[in-house]
Amino acid sequence: MAATDSFTGASFHELDPLAPDDLPETLGKDLSFLLRHNIFHTLSHLDIPPPLRSEFLILHPGEPLSSALGTLEKLLTEGRFLVAAHFSASILTSSLISPTDIKIIFSLFYTRLACLELSGNTVLAAQESKALEDLSSAFYYLDVGIPGAENEHDPEHEPTNATEPRHIVPWPLRVLAVRLQSIGFGDSRRSIGGLYEIGLEARREIMRSGASETERNVWRQRLADLGIRSINALVEMGDFDAARRSLGNLQVSGPETGIETGTTKLRKALLLLRIGDLDAAGQVFGDANDAKEAALLKPLISMSDGRYSDAVTQWRVLGEDRTRTDGALVAQNLAVCLLYTGQLDQVFISRALVPTHIGIAFQSAQLTSYQARKLLEAQVSANHSFGSLIFNLSTVYELCSDSAGYLKGQLAETISKQPVTGQTNLDRPNSDLKL
Repeated sequence: MAATDSFTGASFHELDPLAPDDLPETLGKDLSFLLRHNIFHTLSHLDIPPPLRSEFLILHPGEPLSSALGTLEKLLTEGRFLVAAHFSASILTSSLISPTDIKIIFSLFYTRLACLELSGNTVLAAQESKALEDLSSAFYYLDVGIPGAENEHDPEHEPTNATEPRHIVPWPLRVLAVRLQSIGFGDSRRSIGGLYEIGLEARREIMRSGASETERNVWRQRLADLGIRSINALVEMGDFDAARRSLGNLQVSGPETGIETGTTKLRKALLLLRIGDLDAAGQVFGDANDAKEAALLKPLISMSDGRYSDAVTQWRVLGEDRTRTDGALVAQNLAVCLLYTGQLDQVFISRALVPTHIGIAFQSAQLTSYQARKLLEAQVSANHSFGSLIFNLSTVYELCSDSAGYLKGQLAETISKQPVTGQTNLDRPNSDLKL
């Protein structure tokens, strides 16, 4: 189980690029409350199809921390998220971890929660996130020196306060914990309040006099991300009116900062589609309709408006563009639209019991379903086996075959033999394949 030379575990020291480098040496914070065995739930393989199961790893006696972190890093790179969640908890509860080594503890705790969510165990992650308790408490803050805050050599200026409170928890863990704790405590409003609270901190960091321009840009990106997350939280709460108003008021940094990327605009457009404001979604990109993300939006709007025949044509046009790197996503959406245009409500009507024109519709539905199936299977054969594609292909098997269980079992076998790319979760639950 020893880590290879290419996996050293160094990434666990670099979770937050803006965290002070000297935290482990200067802090006396005791995080032993995050190292208790009773925090972490027992994980099981039972919800994973047998061909996709992989054994949980254990720590060997005398194994150094660097080797264990390297092994965990390798699991994350391969996409073994359930195994990685188990192994990160094993490290946290072992004698390898000092209760004051806050960087490693927070990084491993973040890894545990993120891997649980990625492997479909969000409820468990929500329960375990409560161990962090109140992340806004004084315990999680430290007064650290701010370079340049004092100007001792300038007699015209009095020295200013050289310290200010800085949060010791890595930013990715703080953002993840906001949502998970709102689920764990059963209070959806907690998520909105938490996002606004850390958003205020992001604004303060942007205006901090000692911050470099690089640091300010990072904080601007984080603030833009929080804006999208807060609106998504409103959507999850079902408050679409508030979500629509918030989207209308959302201020994203302009092009001069390099923040308002096509991806950010697409996220805004997708939220508008989910809310149901198709006109506003179509206006997000303005005149920049030649962008890759803008091209995706047009057929998505057609699908949201129920114009699946138009969407089929639009997805086919995108599929013919060989310069795109999202061909599998395009093909999947094309297959879904083919199903919707196939009049599947008539698939299960016997041709012997219906007039000729309905029998023709039945044949058309069969043909369209066959096209969708072959299109999705072609993506699997090309090793594009992401979650929604597998789910949709399993649905097609249920619609088009009496041996759907066998076909889904074969699909699991095929996926288990594919090369590891690190782009998808290899520990797929049964729900992905509708088993």
